Amino acid sequence: MSSKPLFVLDARSVGGLLVPAVLLLGLAHAGNGRAWGADPAPAAPAPVPPSAPSPPDSPLQVRYRLDLPGRGEIFPALATGVPAEYWPVAVLTIVNSSTHPLVETVSAEIHDWSRVSAQTVYIAPNETRTLPLSPELLPQAFANGEIHPATLEVRASIPGTALSYDETRPVYLHSVSDFYWGDKFSNAEYIARWVTPHDPAVLQLVSSARTYVRRGRLAGYELPSKSAPAAGGLTDPGSRTAAQVQNEARAVFAAMKHLGVSYVDSIATYGNFASKAERVRLPRETLSMNGANCIDMSVAFASAMENLGMEPVIVLVPGHAFVGVRVGRHSPQILYLDLTVLPDGTFESAVARAQSWLNKTPKGKLSLIDVAAARSHQIYPMPPV
Repeated sequence: MSSKPLFVLDARSVGGLLVPAVLLLGLAHAGNGRAWGADPAPAAPAPVPPSAPSPPDSPLQVRYRLDLPGRGEIFPALATGVPAEYWPVAVLTIVNSSTHPLVETVSAEIHDWSRVSAQTVYIAPNETRTLPLSPELLPQAFANGEIHPATLEVRASIPGTALSYDETRPVYLHSVSDFYWGDKFSNAEYIARWVTPHDPAVLQLVSSARTYVRRGRLAGYELPSKSAPAAGGLTDPGSRTAAQVQNEARAVFAAMKHLGVSYVDSIATYGNFASKAERVRLPRETLSMNGANCIDMSVAFASAMENLGMEPVIVLVPGHAFVGVRVGRHSPQILYLDLTVLPDGTFESAVARAQSWLNKTPKGKLSLIDVAAARSHQIYPMPPV
């Protein structure tokens, strides 16, 4: 009696063995992540695509509000960077109360004084977006010598629709020399923008200073070759550098004295922030008009020091300012000078007056602005005109 096979073998092999077709089918089911005989697993739900932007059902579902946080006043020196206490030119608030997402194109411009700034924003349903607006100022804003009225225009539109927003506001562009110090001098580091080492007037000052040093050599911190005679017979490199810095500072002081630079009081500043703002003359004005107050003289002298590759500092004490220069690269030792002794005072009297201020001013009332540190914070010189 012959027996019948219980199942038919497939001709294929797995690992060199003949495997029943039924077993192969079971392996296929296991490969799908299910046990043999189990019910099929439900398919994963398809991801829901994000809603495409579409127009609101009514124009009333999109609202705009334009605010001027600085009362419309613009200080060019603070228009770049991140001052501790400053504001954007304007803030536009857009409220989307519709059930559709929106794409808005927003632009801002200060007529005749700035470039057009533009941005595209996505606003979700029932979302409120707040956009700071600060158009980039044109070069003529940095040549402006007096506060000027101007017009800010802000536009917003939804592409593909007739919906749009357009509003103008009066603003006021300050002189490039107007500096908003902020509450408790919180913006003081930005005085480094007035240190302008490449200004032609500063270059001329440095050139004049060459007549007051030996061999006309102004090399900053770079010492002469070892074969050259050491200043004052000094041999220690640190001491030689300090002596060289003192000689070069003395030469710039002498050049400013020769120009007849003398002390004059501050110039009035206008606007809503006059109590925390000051007109600070740029070196080109100080050196051409030969009149300056303490901070004006300090930034002019600091400009010459930075031009020579040295590291100047500006010192602020209550009601006064003076200048210093590190006696070596990154040196903790600083040579201080109070230039208000000009035009009649000596270099030694300038050093003595600065030291007097240091001695009588409490540490908590003294602020030192390191120009090299400001540069590392991307606080660069005011652009030339």
